[in-house]
Amino acid sequence: MPTVVELMVHGVGGATPTEQLDDPSPSRVSGDATVGFYRHKSPPPGVAPDDALLGTGADVPGARSAEVRSELVQEAYCWSGLTSASASRAAWLILLPFTLVNAGAWMRPIGPPGRAFRFGRATHDAVSRLLALSLTGTFLLAAGGVGMDLIGWQCAARPECGSHWSVLEFLAAPGSWANPAGRRLALTALVPLALLGLLWFLARRSWVAYESVRFRVDVAEGDGGLSEPGFWEGEYQVGRLRTLHVSLGVVTVALMLTVPAVSVDGDLAGRVLMGVIIGVLALVVGATAAQGSTRGIPGLSLLRLAAFGVLVASVVYVLAPHDWPGPGHRLPGYGTLLMLWVAGQLVLLLVSLVAVTLIGRGSSGQMLRGFIAPVFAALALFFGIAYSAAVLTRVSDWLGHVEGTTEMLARPPAVVSWAAVAFGMEIVLIVLLVLFLVVRLTLRVRRGWSAVLTEYDAVPTGPSTPDSGPVAEVSSRARGQAKKIVRMREIATLTESAGRSLALLIAPLVLLGAYGVVTTLTSWATPPTPATYTAHSGVVTLLYNVGSWVVGVTAVGLVTLVWQAYRNEALRKVVGVLWDLGTFWPRAAHPLAPPCYGERCVPELVARITQLTEQGHGVVVSGHSQGSVLAAATLLKLPESQASRVALLTHGSPLQRLYGRFFPAYFSGVQLEQLARRLPWWRNLWRLTDPIGGPIDPVERHEPLRDPVQFFPTVHEVAYPPVRWHLDYPLDRAYGDELSAAAAAVRV
Repeated sequence: MPTVVELMVHGVGGATPTEQLDDPSPSRVSGDATVGFYRHKSPPPGVAPDDALLGTGADVPGARSAEVRSELVQEAYCWSGLTSASASRAAWLILLPFTLVNAGAWMRPIGPPGRAFRFGRATHDAVSRLLALSLTGTFLLAAGGVGMDLIGWQCAARPECGSHWSVLEFLAAPGSWANPAGRRLALTALVPLALLGLLWFLARRSWVAYESVRFRVDVAEGDGGLSEPGFWEGEYQVGRLRTLHVSLGVVTVALMLTVPAVSVDGDLAGRVLMGVIIGVLALVVGATAAQGSTRGIPGLSLLRLAAFGVLVASVVYVLAPHDWPGPGHRLPGYGTLLMLWVAGQLVLLLVSLVAVTLIGRGSSGQMLRGFIAPVFAALALFFGIAYSAAVLTRVSDWLGHVEGTTEMLARPPAVVSWAAVAFGMEIVLIVLLVLFLVVRLTLRVRRGWSAVLTEYDAVPTGPSTPDSGPVAEVSSRARGQAKKIVRMREIATLTESAGRSLALLIAPLVLLGAYGVVTTLTSWATPPTPATYTAHSGVVTLLYNVGSWVVGVTAVGLVTLVWQAYRNEALRKVVGVLWDLGTFWPRAAHPLAPPCYGERCVPELVARITQLTEQGHGVVVSGHSQGSVLAAATLLKLPESQASRVALLTHGSPLQRLYGRFFPAYFSGVQLEQLARRLPWWRNLWRLTDPIGGPIDPVERHEPLRDPVQFFPTVHEVAYPPVRWHLDYPLDRAYGDELSAAAAAVRV
């Protein structure tokens, strides 16, 4: 007999089937151990029996949901295994810059159609891929700085440093076959090549598990947005980009080998080789810019072969005799190469600003009027530089401080000093921003708590109790409850200003980076240290010292966090929230980022809903938080014949409040209206205390739910009702009422 299935799609945080179904032993009916659909093993319990002890708190209306669900078939879709179940997912923290730059590529604004729009969109897409490519180079340059500069060039050249570390003795011993400078550089180039190999392996392995998933049923195809053909099938695009990023990594290592040798003697062979390497690098950059979602550039295999060819040539060249300087110097040309790399990234950011201006031209209703994309890209670049500076700082401290010596035996490159000042400035900005927000929140809570009492018709007296009449309520408790409600509402409003706060923190870093690049490259001066300045040396010294300390702690903290998340499942779920939010989008910009779970979830949800509707069942998709985003993406791909049997109930949904403003090209009001027209029924629940969920204009229900349901405890309770903010929407009576209406709309 056909029934109505409530298909629950959880949000971030790694919900389990047991938590979703409130069943200690649910049964998987589809999918696998990583991602699956689950039901109760036995028929779900109906309304609680008469002898059961019912709850007495303010959330008792949640019994309405249980009553409605007794007439439905509950099915839970658990996708948390893709982001937080495996312990190895903890290592994805290291790839956070790749995730950010990939997400930023999807933040393209929308604007009036025309030639400027088309040119701006093409430029934005190309620049996004190039910024992602440059981040891969940043990681390789940092690894090369550790292996080739700090270990192979500086530490191994000094017997007191190299002999101190037994693993480096074969490099430092004067009579060793590996001691000549060229051989040391060639051997330690294996460090960045090993990192590149690891990134390639992880990307290739996840590519097989995620991007190779295909739709196996009929789907709807539109002209653009999430419904465009091939949107969730990025197998070939990611494969092409991976080839280009690997080629870029190989060419970067070739540069780090060739630049020092050319810097010390500059012979004709070296200059010719440099020209060839730069030519191959230009081809990689051009091919990356020209890549598209449906088209590829021919000859990528030849380009990859050319990249490995110049690497072999650079190894041969660096092994040839050169007039190498003695110990006590940083690796020649390495610092200049780093600064030129950062200069290129700043130019790309400038081009991104121009592209967004051409596309949106100040579009309203979008985060930062459409300029959130370059801000997010700058954030990704900052994290990439921060990671690099942190690793270089810690390794130089580890190698350079040898007992019995007063001199620093291994010094990090000049750009690390710029990063230290940037870190110090960022700490000051964050402290000032937090203080401003705390003061503003305190003032608003102080002014607004009395209005909450009026809103709830609450007076500072409690309910009547038998034989004693009204009981005087402790006024401080009532005031504290009112302040808690106001505080949660005010914290929730910070979401609207998230873009401005982020821009406020990022803009000074970009300006400082531009200043550092210009001054360093034009004067070839050593980077900012307290001795560089005179008039403001006190401020610079403070920023430099604070930043240096933060840079060092960052490396240790990152390793500690990854290790603890690997061992601790609860912490791993917290870390998994980053990937729940950041890896929804396909890897269209950075193929080495953590994989996109949407490319597995959307085809799987489409297939399951199609199966249920073909069997004659009605389906109510209940999406919470990020689950509502997955639900929307799924239903936009569902054919009209299947969508007419599906109702949508969203709660705590960021579809319009966050995704519509951060990703307007894919979740604009037009896209949401299109989805609403395809469905027979859609309702949305939200609260003023929810910092993530919000109203959705095309949906009929606009008024927020009251949170908490009532102000004072009930007669049989002592504790005040909790403020639920983003959680536990099914406990509200409105959820049960809307679920009942949704089931009626799709019931045959």
